[in-house]
Amino acid sequence: MVEFLLIPAYWKEEVVLPADILEKLSSYKSIAIFGAVQFIRLEKVIEQLKEKGIKTITTHGKRTSGKFQILGCDCYEDSFEEDVLSADAILYVGDGLFHPKALLLAKAKEVLLYNPIAQTLKTITKEDIEKQMKKYKANLMKFLNAKTIGVLISTKPGQSYLNLALKLKKQSDKHIILFVDDTFNYNHMENFPFVDVWVNTACPRIGFDDVTSMPRPLINITDAFDPGKALARIEKDFL
Repeated sequence: MVEFLLIPAYWKEEVVLPADILEKLSSYKSIAIFGAVQFIRLEKVIEQLKEKGIKTITTHGKRTSGKFQILGCDCYEDSFEEDVLSADAILYVGDGLFHPKALLLAKAKEVLLYNPIAQTLKTITKEDIEKQMKKYKANLMKFLNAKTIGVLISTKPGQSYLNLALKLKKQSDKHIILFVDDTFNYNHMENFPFVDVWVNTACPRIGFDDVTSMPRPLINITDAFDPGKALARIEKDFL
C-alpha cells in the first residue's frame, strides 16, 4: 500500500465572532461548539462566549483527535465524547453543510452555523434532512420484506467493514450477496435487478445523503441488524 500523510490545513486568520452575532448567541445559557478541521482553533470564540456568561461544552467526535473537530460520519447520538444534546444550542464553525448535518442526524433539533469567511450566522433544522429520512424510512420497510440483499463492501482504508458484512450474512435469513469495490457507482445497481435492497457498509452518510438520488433502495449496515428498531428511531426523532 502506498504511504500517505494527512496534514491539516488551518485557516490563517483568527476565528472571532462579530459583535452582532455574539449578541444573537447571548440568549443561550449553554452552547456546544464544533468546527471543521480548518477552523478548529476556536479558543477566542470560547473566550467570547464565556465573557457573555455562556457555558461552553467542548468535545470532539470519537473518530477525531482534534479539539472541537467533527467528521461527517459522526452522525449518531453516541458519536461524541460528551453529551452535546443537553446544550441549549449547538454552534458549528465552518463554511459547508456536510459536517453540521451530521449533528442533525445525531438527533440535534437545530444547529447554528457560523461561517467565519462570510461572517454570517444561519440555522439548519430537522426539516433540512426530512426528505432523506422519509426516503430512508421507506428503504427500511422494503428491507424488511426483501428476499435478496446486496451488501456493498468498500476497500478504502477506514471504510472497509467486511467483518460486519460477514456477520450479517451469517445471522440473516435473507439471501446475501457480497459486492466488493473501491468506488461505488450507484448506476451499476441496475445491472443486478434480482437484488431487492442494498446494504452499505462504508461511510454511513452514503445511506442518508445519497438515498434520494439512488436508483435502488439502500440502508446502512448498522440498521440491517435491527431494522425495526431503526424504523422506531426515525419515527420518534425525525418524522
